[in-house]
Amino acid sequence: MLTWKEAAVAALEGAGSLTTSEITARIRDLKLRELTGNTPEATVAAQLYLAVQNHDPQVRLVAPGTFEHTGSDRVSNTAPTLGRLEFITPRRVWPDEARDFTPWLLDNADYLQEVLGIDLDIERTEHPVGSFSLDLFGKDITNGCRLIVENQLEQTDHRHLGQLLTYAAGTKAGTIVWIAPSFRDEHRDALDFLNETSSDDVRYFGVKLRVAILGDSDPAPDFELAAPPRGWLTKVRTQSAGRNDGGELSALRTAQLEFWTTYLDQLHSEHPNITNVRAPQPQNWLTLNFSRRLTITGAFVSSGDLRCEVYIDVGSNDANVRIFNALQEHREHIETVVGEPLLWDELDNRRACRISCATPGSPTETDTSHLIEWLRERHLKFRDAFLPLIAELPSELWK
Repeated sequence: MLTWKEAAVAALEGAGSLTTSEITARIRDLKLRELTGNTPEATVAAQLYLAVQNHDPQVRLVAPGTFEHTGSDRVSNTAPTLGRLEFITPRRVWPDEARDFTPWLLDNADYLQEVLGIDLDIERTEHPVGSFSLDLFGKDITNGCRLIVENQLEQTDHRHLGQLLTYAAGTKAGTIVWIAPSFRDEHRDALDFLNETSSDDVRYFGVKLRVAILGDSDPAPDFELAAPPRGWLTKVRTQSAGRNDGGELSALRTAQLEFWTTYLDQLHSEHPNITNVRAPQPQNWLTLNFSRRLTITGAFVSSGDLRCEVYIDVGSNDANVRIFNALQEHREHIETVVGEPLLWDELDNRRACRISCATPGSPTETDTSHLIEWLRERHLKFRDAFLPLIAELPSELWK
């Protein structure tokens, strides 16, 4: 999939002068990439303004909010008239962190997803942790763990660092994100220390938030990693290249990665808003959707089957069974929507519970198109059958 900048430049090529709204419409019409977030025009504007500021030879600013393609990838001998990019305090856009910024980020999580380099699903704001409430709670789909986000609109301080650690412990999160306009050196050091001394299953991120304007343009948010886990950028690049720890993947891992990649490509082409997952890993399973800490998952299992399942694990066996039983009360309706009987399994020897169906299949088959079709059909029906019911389950079941 093209980046926002690549898509914007491609949309401009041969089209003359266009406003950012017109460029965004062309990205959609030409299917250059999915328009994620509530303000794709602002994202396009930010990318093009930064391209102009960085002297990209392909893009020219012809008027506030209007751009054109130069028709060449060579720098013109005639320097264009450029504006100066100005960074403003985030509070000019979001006066209040809790009422303004946190809900905005919930609706525009693609900004965070892109800067972290992971697929994520932010579920809700003000998630309770004991008598406290953390800003954002969800799931790091790429790493299969809980994700929390602590926001502030001023320079980092000790109070927010303490809150971050309290929320991380209270939620058993694996991916912990702290967002602020600037980070004190001491707090960068603290995040580095946490990353160095934590297990490989836990990662801390410091993310710097900036807001840019150019002349009379609309404000454009900009996120950058201020304190990533050690070696994180290398790890993301390695995963994107389809390799593991710098070595060649095994034939099985390669087949798994190719299957999930093909599945997601076809799914996003036919159903663009069906899932936030975009970066499959070379493994036997893939989280397809996430809701209230439950997942719809596709998995190749040791029995030689491909399985579509709802996996229930909210951290407590008692809670898992309560949720399982509550869903089982709607078994007839669920199986009618799915169109076939399902296996309802409490997994007696494990903490989690599972509701699933399966078909024989392996990612190493010469032609896996029938498996992709089977999984897509069940995936969509599982979403229709389960997600509305999961959303309506009483909150006391999850405690």
